[in-house]
Amino acid sequence: MSNSKKHLIGLALALLSASATAELPHSSILSRYGMTPDQLPTPASPETVEPLEEKSRFQLQPEQPFVTFRSEQKHPEITGNISIDHAMQQEYDRCQKINEELRRRGGKFISCDNSTPWMP
Repeated sequence: MSNSKKHLIGLALALLSASATAELPHSSILSRYGMTPDQLPTPASPETVEPLEEKSRFQLQPEQPFVTFRSEQKHPEITGNISIDHAMQQEYDRCQKINEELRRRGGKFISCDNSTPWMP
């Protein structure tokens, strides 16, 4: 497209927009109908509606920690047989002493109550 055609199209668009703006009224719509802004009705005050609490379809529970550390110590079960109970108590006490020694040296935790070895 040559420059003369671009200028001709630009001039035509400018003339069309100038004629369109000439047709628009110079006064506001209110003055055309004989009103002032004070005569306009006041907007209705919006009613404050409190949102309704919707019951969830899902039962949300707080997230459980991946690892829990417990300080409670489980003692061996009592069977009623004095010799078995005494042997189990001695084994438990020996395991606790070894565990304390390992903890003091910075070693791994061992389980004394047949639970998961990495959790107390």
